[in-house]
Amino acid sequence: MAVLPHVRNLVFPLPVTLVTCRARPGDASADNIIPLSWVGILDHDPHTVSISIGKQKYSDRVIGQRGEFALCVAPVELMERVDRCGHTHGDRTDKFAMTGLTKMKATTIDAPLIAECPVCLECRVTQAVDLATHRMFIAEVLCAHVPERFLAPDGSPDLERMNALCYADGAYWTLGKRLKPLYYTRQKGE
Repeated sequence: MAVLPHVRNLVFPLPVTLVTCRARPGDASADNIIPLSWVGILDHDPHTVSISIGKQKYSDRVIGQRGEFALCVAPVELMERVDRCGHTHGDRTDKFAMTGLTKMKATTIDAPLIAECPVCLECRVTQAVDLATHRMFIAEVLCAHVPERFLAPDGSPDLERMNALCYADGAYWTLGKRLKPLYYTRQKGE
């Protein structure tokens, strides 16, 4: 096994998400989008997620002040728009206007959802953890949205149809295909 010359975070694939926030209460003109892959599931009772944002980013400041955000999973079809959002600054550019992404009203938070995304989670910050270069926001998931076009006939999320965009080692990837269900090796009666 080779030892790499530089330490790298090779945990992959990571979902590409579009995190939305609103800088001023009730003011849709103050909405922003930041693409993030440093996201994760932390707990399920209550449902809890984390996002990590560079401390110098506009969205870090907004989410830190407002205490809420939407976490929207990006499909492969949005890759170009995601990438454009990643190299523009939300305090100088209206990223919704720039990308043509469609705002949807959230149910419980004062930040928009993105209609083109197959999953949107409404999140309220419960804790912020300062790290060396980033701030990790831990948040409770208050509401989950999946457009009907991304549901299977039985009403469950259809992950293949969602075609989630992923990030790994400095590049975009697709999630791929379903292989086997969890615990498929379990013997009957175990």
